[in-house]
Amino acid sequence: MAKMIWFRNDLRLHDNPAVQHVLQQVDANEKVHAVYLYSSKQWQRHDWAPIKVDLLWRHLETLQRDAAAWGIALQLVAIDDWQEAPKVIRQLCAQHEISEVVWNVEYPLDEQRRDRAVQSWLNEHDIAVQSFHGLVIVPPVLRTQAGDYYKKFTPYYRSWLAHIAATGLAQPYPKPSRAAVECPEFPQTLDYERRDSSAYVVGEEACYQQLLRFVEQQVDRYQDERDLPALDSTSKLSPYFELGILSPVTAARQLQQRNPNFPQGLNEGAQTWLSELAWREFYQHLMLFEPRLSYGKAFQPHTDQFEWRNDEAQFAAWCEGRTGYPIVDAGMRQLRDEGWMHNRVRMIVANFLVKDLHIDWRWGEAFFMRHLIDGSFPANNGGWQWSASTGTDAVPYFRVFNPTSQSKKVDPDGSYIRTYVKELSECPVKKIHEPGDWVRVMQVDYPQPIVDHSKAREDFLRKFKAL
Repeated sequence: MAKMIWFRNDLRLHDNPAVQHVLQQVDANEKVHAVYLYSSKQWQRHDWAPIKVDLLWRHLETLQRDAAAWGIALQLVAIDDWQEAPKVIRQLCAQHEISEVVWNVEYPLDEQRRDRAVQSWLNEHDIAVQSFHGLVIVPPVLRTQAGDYYKKFTPYYRSWLAHIAATGLAQPYPKPSRAAVECPEFPQTLDYERRDSSAYVVGEEACYQQLLRFVEQQVDRYQDERDLPALDSTSKLSPYFELGILSPVTAARQLQQRNPNFPQGLNEGAQTWLSELAWREFYQHLMLFEPRLSYGKAFQPHTDQFEWRNDEAQFAAWCEGRTGYPIVDAGMRQLRDEGWMHNRVRMIVANFLVKDLHIDWRWGEAFFMRHLIDGSFPANNGGWQWSASTGTDAVPYFRVFNPTSQSKKVDPDGSYIRTYVKELSECPVKKIHEPGDWVRVMQVDYPQPIVDHSKAREDFLRKFKAL
Protein backbone atom coordinates (compact mmCIF):
# COMPACT_ATOMS: atom_id res chain seq x y z
CA MET A 1 0.00 0.00 0.00
CA ALA A 2 1.26 3.47 -0.95
CA LYS A 3 1.54 6.73 0.98
CA MET A 4 0.52 10.21 -0.13
CA ILE A 5 1.80 13.65 0.85
CA TRP A 6 -0.74 16.45 0.74
CA PHE A 7 1.14 19.69 0.06
CA ARG A 8 -0.32 23.04 1.13
CA ASN A 9 1.65 26.18 2.05
CA ASP A 10 4.67 23.97 2.67
CA LEU A 11 5.93 23.83 -0.89
CA ARG A 12 9.39 22.40 -0.32
CA LEU A 13 11.16 19.08 0.01
CA HIS A 14 13.85 20.04 2.55
CA ASP A 15 12.95 20.64 6.18
CA ASN A 16 9.44 19.37 5.51
CA PRO A 17 8.45 16.87 8.24
CA ALA A 18 5.60 15.44 6.16
CA VAL A 19 7.99 14.62 3.32
CA GLN A 20 10.63 13.31 5.70
CA HIS A 21 8.13 11.05 7.48
CA VAL A 22 6.98 9.40 4.26
CA LEU A 23 10.45 8.93 2.78
CA GLN A 24 11.63 7.28 5.98
CA GLN A 25 8.78 4.77 5.76
CA VAL A 26 9.08 3.60 2.16
CA ASP A 27 11.60 1.58 0.18
CA ALA A 28 14.08 3.40 -2.02
CA ASN A 29 12.40 2.15 -5.20
CA GLU A 30 8.83 2.69 -4.03
CA LYS A 31 6.90 5.48 -5.71
CA VAL A 32 5.46 8.13 -3.43
CA HIS A 33 2.32 10.02 -4.42
CA ALA A 34 1.68 13.67 -3.60
CA VAL A 35 -1.05 16.16 -4.34
CA TYR A 36 -1.54 19.90 -4.28
CA LEU A 37 -5.17 21.08 -4.37
CA TYR A 38 -5.78 24.55 -5.75
CA SER A 39 -8.96 26.57 -6.00
CA SER A 40 -9.41 29.89 -7.76
CA LYS A 41 -12.61 30.53 -5.82
CA GLN A 42 -10.81 29.88 -2.55
CA TRP A 43 -8.03 32.27 -3.54
CA GLN A 44 -10.60 34.92 -4.41
CA ARG A 45 -12.42 34.36 -1.12
CA HIS A 46 -9.15 34.89 0.72
CA ASP A 47 -8.12 37.90 -1.41
CA TRP A 48 -4.98 36.34 -2.87
CA ALA A 49 -3.00 38.85 -4.92
CA PRO A 50 -2.43 38.04 -8.61
CA ILE A 51 1.33 38.49 -8.09
CA LYS A 52 1.26 35.97 -5.23
CA VAL A 53 -0.59 33.46 -7.41
CA ASP A 54 1.96 33.97 -10.18
CA LEU A 55 4.84 33.30 -7.79
CA LEU A 56 3.06 30.20 -6.50
CA TRP A 57 2.39 28.87 -10.00
CA ARG A 58 5.96 29.42 -11.16
CA HIS A 59 7.32 27.67 -8.09
CA LEU A 60 4.92 24.73 -8.35
CA GLU A 61 6.31 23.85 -11.76
CA THR A 62 9.82 23.78 -10.32
CA LEU A 63 8.71 21.85 -7.24
CA GLN A 64 6.95 19.24 -9.36
CA ARG A 65 10.17 18.54 -11.29
CA ASP A 66 12.29 18.46 -8.13
CA ALA A 67 9.82 16.12 -6.44
CA ALA A 68 9.97 13.72 -9.40
CA ALA A 69 13.75 13.57 -8.98
CA TRP A 70 13.14 12.55 -5.36
CA GLY A 71 10.79 9.77 -6.46
CA ILE A 72 7.66 11.74 -5.59
CA ALA A 73 4.90 12.11 -8.18
CA LEU A 74 3.29 15.47 -7.36
CA GLN A 75 -0.09 15.91 -9.01
CA LEU A 76 -1.84 19.30 -9.15
CA VAL A 77 -5.62 19.06 -8.91
CA ALA A 78 -8.10 21.93 -9.39
CA ILE A 79 -11.12 21.97 -7.10
CA ASP A 80 -14.05 24.35 -6.74
CA ASP A 81 -13.48 25.05 -3.05
CA TRP A 82 -12.33 23.31 0.12
CA GLN A 83 -15.62 21.44 0.43
CA GLU A 84 -14.47 19.27 -2.47
CA ALA A 85 -11.27 18.26 -0.71
CA PRO A 86 -12.67 15.09 0.93
CA LYS A 87 -14.05 13.85 -2.40
CA VAL A 88 -10.80 14.44 -4.29
CA ILE A 89 -8.63 12.91 -1.58
CA ARG A 90 -10.99 9.91 -1.53
CA GLN A 91 -10.65 9.46 -5.30
CA LEU A 92 -6.86 9.68 -5.16
CA CYS A 93 -6.67 7.21 -2.29
CA ALA A 94 -8.75 4.71 -4.26
CA GLN A 95 -6.83 5.28 -7.50
CA HIS A 96 -3.39 4.76 -5.94
CA GLU A 97 -4.33 2.35 -3.12
CA ILE A 98 -3.18 4.80 -0.47
CA SER A 99 -2.79 3.50 3.09
CA GLU A 100 -1.64 6.75 4.72
CA VAL A 101 -2.06 10.47 4.00
CA VAL A 102 0.41 12.93 5.51
CA TRP A 103 0.27 16.72 5.74
CA ASN A 104 1.45 19.79 7.64
CA VAL A 105 -1.14 21.60 9.73
CA GLU A 106 -2.53 25.02 8.74
CA TYR A 107 -4.19 27.15 11.43
CA PRO A 108 -6.89 29.46 9.98
CA LEU A 109 -10.49 28.33 10.47
CA ASP A 110 -11.35 27.33 6.88
CA GLU A 111 -8.27 25.15 6.64
CA GLN A 112 -8.97 23.55 10.03
CA ARG A 113 -12.51 22.69 8.93
CA ARG A 114 -11.22 21.26 5.64
CA ASP A 115 -8.73 19.04 7.45
CA ARG A 116 -11.29 17.77 9.95
CA ALA A 117 -13.63 16.79 7.11
CA VAL A 118 -10.87 14.94 5.25
CA GLN A 119 -9.58 13.22 8.35
CA SER A 120 -13.08 12.08 9.30
CA TRP A 121 -13.51 10.35 5.94
CA LEU A 122 -10.02 8.80 6.08
CA ASN A 123 -10.64 7.48 9.58
CA GLU A 124 -13.92 5.89 8.48
CA HIS A 125 -12.09 4.02 5.72
CA ASP A 126 -9.14 2.87 7.84
CA ILE A 127 -6.65 5.11 6.06
CA ALA A 128 -4.01 6.39 8.45
CA VAL A 129 -3.40 10.11 8.92
CA GLN A 130 -0.23 11.78 10.10
CA SER A 131 -0.03 15.53 10.56
CA PHE A 132 2.93 17.69 11.52
CA HIS A 133 3.55 21.31 12.46
CA GLY A 134 5.84 21.94 9.54
CA LEU A 135 4.96 25.60 9.04
CA VAL A 136 6.53 26.79 12.29
CA ILE A 137 9.62 26.36 14.44
CA VAL A 138 7.62 25.89 17.64
CA PRO A 139 4.25 24.10 17.47
CA PRO A 140 1.28 25.90 19.07
CA VAL A 141 1.76 24.06 22.36
CA LEU A 142 3.01 26.95 24.48
CA ARG A 143 0.87 27.81 27.51
CA THR A 144 0.94 30.29 30.36
CA GLN A 145 1.32 29.10 33.95
CA ALA A 146 -2.48 29.26 34.19
CA GLY A 147 -2.74 26.84 31.25
CA ASP A 148 -4.12 29.40 28.81
CA TYR A 149 -2.71 30.31 25.41
CA TYR A 150 -0.52 33.40 25.22
CA LYS A 151 -2.30 36.62 24.36
CA LYS A 152 0.76 38.89 24.51
CA PHE A 153 3.86 38.60 22.41
CA THR A 154 6.59 39.30 24.98
CA PRO A 155 5.77 36.39 27.34
CA TYR A 156 5.07 34.22 24.30
CA TYR A 157 8.49 35.08 22.88
CA ARG A 158 10.24 34.19 26.16
CA SER A 159 8.46 30.84 26.18
CA TRP A 160 9.21 30.36 22.48
CA LEU A 161 12.92 30.90 23.04
CA ALA A 162 12.92 28.59 26.07
CA HIS A 163 11.21 25.86 24.03
CA ILE A 164 13.86 26.09 21.31
CA ALA A 165 16.64 26.04 23.90
CA ALA A 166 15.16 22.93 25.51
CA THR A 167 14.28 20.95 22.38
CA GLY A 168 16.71 22.28 19.79
CA LEU A 169 16.00 22.62 16.08
CA ALA A 170 15.03 19.76 13.84
CA GLN A 171 18.04 18.34 12.05
CA PRO A 172 18.28 18.63 8.26
CA TYR A 173 18.07 15.55 6.08
CA PRO A 174 19.77 15.17 2.70
CA LYS A 175 18.22 14.38 -0.64
CA PRO A 176 17.43 10.66 -0.48
CA SER A 177 18.96 8.11 -2.80
CA ARG A 178 15.79 7.19 -4.62
CA ALA A 179 14.81 6.31 -8.13
CA ALA A 180 13.33 9.24 -10.03
CA VAL A 181 9.78 8.98 -11.36
CA GLU A 182 8.09 10.47 -14.37
CA CYS A 183 6.95 14.02 -13.71
CA PRO A 184 3.16 14.40 -13.97
CA GLU A 185 1.79 16.85 -16.51
CA PHE A 186 1.74 20.43 -15.31
CA PRO A 187 -1.59 22.26 -15.87
CA GLN A 188 -1.37 24.56 -18.88
CA THR A 189 -4.06 27.01 -17.81
CA LEU A 190 -5.05 28.70 -14.59
CA ASP A 191 -8.39 30.45 -14.12
CA TYR A 192 -7.05 33.36 -12.10
CA GLU A 193 -5.62 36.78 -12.89
CA ARG A 194 -1.83 36.73 -12.72
CA ARG A 195 0.68 39.53 -12.41
CA ASP A 196 4.34 39.12 -13.29
CA SER A 197 6.42 38.02 -10.30
CA SER A 198 9.65 37.43 -12.19
CA ALA A 199 11.52 39.86 -9.93
CA TYR A 200 11.36 37.03 -7.38
CA VAL A 201 13.24 33.77 -7.77
CA VAL A 202 11.52 30.40 -7.46
CA GLY A 203 12.79 26.98 -6.56
CA GLU A 204 14.11 25.85 -3.19
CA GLU A 205 17.78 26.22 -4.03
CA ALA A 206 17.48 29.78 -5.34
CA CYS A 207 15.45 30.84 -2.31
CA TYR A 208 17.91 29.15 0.02
CA GLN A 209 20.78 31.04 -1.58
CA GLN A 210 18.89 34.30 -0.99
CA LEU A 211 18.55 33.36 2.68
CA LEU A 212 22.29 32.66 2.92
CA ARG A 213 23.16 36.01 1.35
CA PHE A 214 20.95 37.89 3.79
CA VAL A 215 22.35 36.13 6.85
CA GLU A 216 25.94 36.49 5.70
CA GLN A 217 25.79 40.05 4.40
CA GLN A 218 22.91 41.91 6.02
CA VAL A 219 21.49 40.41 9.20
CA ASP A 220 24.12 42.04 11.46
CA ARG A 221 22.87 45.48 10.34
CA TYR A 222 19.21 44.53 10.50
CA GLN A 223 18.42 46.27 13.79
CA ASP A 224 20.02 49.54 12.66
CA GLU A 225 18.68 49.65 9.11
CA ARG A 226 15.36 47.79 9.08
CA ASP A 227 13.27 50.96 9.54
CA LEU A 228 14.86 52.85 6.62
CA PRO A 229 12.83 52.07 3.49
CA ALA A 230 15.32 53.70 1.09
CA LEU A 231 17.84 50.97 1.98
CA ASP A 232 17.68 47.40 0.72
CA SER A 233 18.09 46.18 4.28
CA THR A 234 15.28 43.68 4.83
CA SER A 235 15.44 40.05 3.78
CA LYS A 236 12.45 40.06 1.37
CA LEU A 237 12.08 36.38 2.25
CA SER A 238 8.48 36.77 3.44
CA PRO A 239 6.91 35.51 0.16
CA TYR A 240 8.90 32.29 0.52
CA PHE A 241 7.95 31.79 4.16
CA GLU A 242 4.31 32.43 3.27
CA LEU A 243 4.20 29.75 0.56
CA GLY A 244 6.43 27.42 2.54
CA ILE A 245 9.19 27.46 -0.07
CA LEU A 246 11.53 28.19 2.85
CA SER A 247 11.07 26.68 6.28
CA PRO A 248 11.52 28.98 9.29
CA VAL A 249 13.57 26.12 10.77
CA THR A 250 16.01 26.49 7.88
CA ALA A 251 16.32 30.20 8.64
CA ALA A 252 16.76 29.65 12.37
CA ARG A 253 19.43 27.04 11.71
CA GLN A 254 21.46 29.62 9.82
CA LEU A 255 21.37 31.88 12.88
CA GLN A 256 22.25 28.94 15.12
CA GLN A 257 25.48 28.48 13.21
CA ARG A 258 26.52 31.98 14.24
CA ASN A 259 26.48 31.29 17.97
CA PRO A 260 26.63 28.00 19.92
CA ASN A 261 24.37 29.47 22.64
CA PHE A 262 21.49 29.86 20.19
CA PRO A 263 18.76 31.02 20.57
CA GLN A 264 20.61 33.33 22.97
CA GLY A 265 23.93 35.04 22.35
CA LEU A 266 23.16 36.46 18.91
CA ASN A 267 24.14 39.99 18.05
CA GLU A 268 21.41 42.62 18.08
CA GLY A 269 20.65 42.41 14.37
CA ALA A 270 20.31 38.62 14.27
CA GLN A 271 18.31 38.55 17.53
CA THR A 272 15.89 41.14 16.15
CA TRP A 273 15.41 39.15 12.96
CA LEU A 274 14.81 35.99 15.00
CA SER A 275 12.09 37.86 16.90
CA GLU A 276 10.43 38.63 13.56
CA LEU A 277 10.21 34.88 12.90
CA ALA A 278 8.59 34.55 16.33
CA TRP A 279 6.05 37.30 15.53
CA ARG A 280 5.08 35.33 12.42
CA GLU A 281 4.44 32.24 14.56
CA PHE A 282 2.64 34.20 17.27
CA TYR A 283 0.03 35.35 14.77
CA GLN A 284 -0.47 31.76 13.58
CA HIS A 285 -0.77 30.70 17.22
CA LEU A 286 -3.58 33.26 17.68
CA MET A 287 -5.40 31.98 14.57
CA LEU A 288 -5.68 28.55 16.13
CA PHE A 289 -7.00 29.74 19.48
CA GLU A 290 -9.19 32.66 18.41
CA PRO A 291 -11.60 31.56 15.64
CA ARG A 292 -13.25 34.99 15.62
CA LEU A 293 -10.16 36.36 13.90
CA SER A 294 -11.12 34.26 10.87
CA TYR A 295 -14.57 35.90 10.91
CA GLY A 296 -13.17 39.42 10.53
CA LYS A 297 -13.70 40.24 14.21
CA ALA A 298 -11.42 42.28 16.42
CA PHE A 299 -9.26 40.50 18.97
CA GLN A 300 -10.57 43.01 21.54
CA PRO A 301 -14.35 42.60 21.06
CA HIS A 302 -15.37 45.97 22.46
CA THR A 303 -13.47 47.75 19.67
CA ASP A 304 -15.89 46.33 17.10
CA GLN A 305 -18.28 49.05 18.31
CA PHE A 306 -16.11 51.84 16.92
CA GLU A 307 -18.02 53.99 14.42
CA TRP A 308 -15.85 54.21 11.33
CA ARG A 309 -16.32 57.09 8.94
CA ASN A 310 -15.51 54.96 5.84
CA ASP A 311 -15.34 57.80 3.33
CA GLU A 312 -15.03 56.02 -0.03
CA ALA A 313 -13.37 58.96 -1.78
CA GLN A 314 -10.70 59.18 0.88
CA PHE A 315 -10.23 55.41 0.77
CA ALA A 316 -9.70 55.63 -2.99
CA ALA A 317 -7.11 58.40 -2.46
CA TRP A 318 -5.28 56.18 0.05
CA CYS A 319 -5.37 53.19 -2.30
CA GLU A 320 -4.04 55.24 -5.21
CA GLY A 321 -1.32 57.05 -3.26
CA ARG A 322 -2.69 60.58 -3.54
CA THR A 323 -3.37 61.58 0.07
CA GLY A 324 -1.00 64.56 0.04
CA TYR A 325 1.22 62.90 2.66
CA PRO A 326 4.33 61.85 0.71
CA ILE A 327 5.43 58.91 2.87
CA VAL A 328 1.94 57.43 2.74
CA ASP A 329 1.67 57.93 -1.01
CA ALA A 330 5.13 56.47 -1.62
CA GLY A 331 4.21 53.33 0.29
CA MET A 332 0.90 52.84 -1.47
CA ARG A 333 2.47 53.38 -4.89
CA GLN A 334 5.23 50.91 -4.07
CA LEU A 335 2.54 48.38 -3.15
CA ARG A 336 0.64 48.90 -6.38
CA ASP A 337 3.78 48.97 -8.54
CA GLU A 338 5.70 46.09 -6.98
CA GLY A 339 3.26 44.01 -4.94
CA TRP A 340 5.38 44.66 -1.86
CA MET A 341 5.89 47.41 0.69
CA HIS A 342 8.58 48.04 3.28
CA ASN A 343 7.40 46.85 6.70
CA ARG A 344 7.88 50.16 8.51
CA VAL A 345 5.94 51.95 5.80
CA ARG A 346 3.16 49.34 6.12
CA MET A 347 2.76 50.47 9.72
CA ILE A 348 2.67 54.13 8.73
CA VAL A 349 0.06 53.76 5.97
CA ALA A 350 -2.09 51.47 8.12
CA ASN A 351 -2.03 53.89 11.03
CA PHE A 352 -2.92 56.71 8.66
CA LEU A 353 -5.92 54.88 7.18
CA VAL A 354 -7.35 54.00 10.56
CA LYS A 355 -6.48 56.94 12.78
CA ASP A 356 -6.35 59.83 10.31
CA LEU A 357 -9.05 58.79 7.86
CA HIS A 358 -11.11 56.76 10.37
CA ILE A 359 -11.61 53.96 7.86
CA ASP A 360 -12.25 50.41 9.05
CA TRP A 361 -9.02 48.44 9.35
CA ARG A 362 -10.72 45.55 7.53
CA TRP A 363 -10.84 47.64 4.35
CA GLY A 364 -7.09 48.09 4.53
CA GLU A 365 -6.50 44.46 5.47
CA ALA A 366 -8.33 43.27 2.36
CA PHE A 367 -6.58 45.79 0.10
CA PHE A 368 -3.18 44.65 1.30
CA MET A 369 -4.05 41.00 0.72
CA ARG A 370 -5.21 41.77 -2.84
CA HIS A 371 -1.83 43.31 -3.69
CA LEU A 372 0.91 41.79 -1.52
CA ILE A 373 3.12 39.05 -2.91
CA ASP A 374 3.75 37.99 0.70
CA GLY A 375 0.12 38.33 1.78
CA SER A 376 -0.29 36.16 4.87
CA PHE A 377 -3.71 36.08 6.50
CA PRO A 378 -2.41 35.62 10.08
CA ALA A 379 0.39 38.19 9.81
CA ASN A 380 -1.64 40.71 7.81
CA ASN A 381 -4.56 40.47 10.22
CA GLY A 382 -2.25 40.79 13.20
CA GLY A 383 -0.45 43.79 11.74
CA TRP A 384 -3.63 45.64 10.88
CA GLN A 385 -5.17 44.99 14.28
CA TRP A 386 -1.96 46.16 15.91
CA SER A 387 -2.12 49.42 13.97
CA ALA A 388 -5.82 49.87 14.66
CA SER A 389 -5.40 49.26 18.43
CA THR A 390 -7.96 46.44 18.22
CA GLY A 391 -5.64 43.45 18.50
CA THR A 392 -3.29 41.73 20.88
CA ASP A 393 -0.19 43.75 21.79
CA ALA A 394 -1.89 46.59 19.97
CA VAL A 395 -0.25 49.97 19.87
CA PRO A 396 -2.10 52.00 22.55
CA TYR A 397 -5.05 53.81 20.98
CA PHE A 398 -3.61 57.14 22.08
CA ARG A 399 -0.44 56.51 20.07
CA VAL A 400 -1.29 58.00 16.69
CA PHE A 401 1.54 58.20 14.19
CA ASN A 402 2.17 61.66 12.81
CA PRO A 403 2.83 60.86 9.13
CA THR A 404 5.07 63.89 8.70
CA SER A 405 7.30 63.23 11.69
CA GLN A 406 7.41 59.54 10.76
CA SER A 407 8.47 60.53 7.27
CA LYS A 408 11.32 62.67 8.60
CA LYS A 409 12.43 59.84 10.85
CA VAL A 410 12.49 56.94 8.39
CA ASP A 411 13.27 58.79 5.13
CA PRO A 412 15.22 61.87 6.23
CA ASP A 413 16.51 62.91 2.81
CA GLY A 414 13.37 61.85 0.93
CA SER A 415 15.09 59.22 -1.21
CA TYR A 416 12.32 56.69 -0.74
CA ILE A 417 9.62 59.26 -1.42
CA ARG A 418 11.25 60.45 -4.65
CA THR A 419 11.57 56.86 -5.89
CA TYR A 420 7.80 56.35 -5.89
CA VAL A 421 6.25 59.82 -5.96
CA LYS A 422 7.71 61.05 -9.22
CA GLU A 423 5.98 64.43 -8.98
CA LEU A 424 8.26 65.25 -6.05
CA SER A 425 11.50 64.14 -7.71
CA GLU A 426 12.78 67.75 -7.78
CA CYS A 427 11.44 68.73 -4.36
CA PRO A 428 14.21 69.95 -2.01
CA VAL A 429 14.94 68.02 1.18
CA LYS A 430 13.60 70.76 3.45
CA LYS A 431 10.20 70.58 1.69
CA ILE A 432 9.91 66.89 0.80
CA HIS A 433 7.96 65.84 3.90
CA GLU A 434 5.50 68.77 3.74
CA PRO A 435 5.56 69.85 0.12
CA GLY A 436 2.30 71.79 0.06
CA ASP A 437 3.80 75.28 -0.36
CA TRP A 438 6.42 74.08 -2.85
CA VAL A 439 3.75 72.25 -4.86
CA ARG A 440 1.65 75.43 -5.13
CA VAL A 441 4.56 77.68 -6.09
CA MET A 442 6.00 75.21 -8.61
CA GLN A 443 2.53 74.26 -9.89
CA VAL A 444 3.29 70.56 -9.48
CA ASP A 445 0.44 68.10 -9.97
CA TYR A 446 0.49 66.66 -6.45
CA PRO A 447 -2.50 66.87 -4.06
CA GLN A 448 -2.74 68.90 -0.89
CA PRO A 449 -3.31 66.82 2.30
CA ILE A 450 -6.79 65.29 2.27
CA VAL A 451 -7.09 65.49 6.05
CA ASP A 452 -5.77 67.68 8.86
CA HIS A 453 -3.72 65.30 11.00
CA SER A 454 -4.10 67.20 14.28
CA LYS A 455 -7.88 67.40 14.05
CA ALA A 456 -8.22 63.80 12.85
CA ARG A 457 -6.08 62.64 15.75
CA GLU A 458 -8.24 64.48 18.30
CA ASP A 459 -11.43 63.05 16.79
CA PHE A 460 -10.05 59.51 16.83
CA LEU A 461 -8.91 59.73 20.43
CA ARG A 462 -12.27 61.09 21.56
CA LYS A 463 -14.25 58.36 19.77
CA PHE A 464 -11.95 55.51 20.80
CA LYS A 465 -11.79 56.59 24.44
CA ALA A 466 -15.59 56.55 24.55
CA LEU A 467 -15.50 52.79 23.92
